[in-house]
Amino acid sequence: MNTVASLAKNRCLRLQQELVEVLRATGSIEGAELFWRRMDFNKPFGKKLACYGFAKRARQLLINKVAFPDFNFTEVDAALKAGNKLWQLYQLASGCASIARDSNDRYKSSNKGLKIVPVIVSPASRRNRQKISRTSTDF
Repeated sequence: MNTVASLAKNRCLRLQQELVEVLRATGSIEGAELFWRRMDFNKPFGKKLACYGFAKRARQLLINKVAFPDFNFTEVDAALKAGNKLWQLYQLASGCASIARDSNDRYKSSNKGLKIVPVIVSPASRRNRQKISRTSTDF
């Protein structure tokens, strides 16, 4: 398992953590979108972001969701500090996954960060969600 010291040395993880702080400082998802539009990828910080793939729109959308999650805000922060990958953080922020817990209600760790488990949705609950969304738009 990676230690906190080894995760602190990982440049990509540090960049993700810094970038989330910068995006949260913009105040909202709209501010984050404006940040990306204004970003000059020819300047030093922009080149650093482009080197790690943040010049691509898809990667920007992932980090925006992590900075402003719909679900599991505390879990996303914990996984971000623990060193989970961006895709896992995105799944947490979207509500498609959660962090596994032990019998003492503490987060379980894995080789790289915290252990992420997918949220299983039964077909019946999907149908109920569809019915609710249809009826809520009828008003």
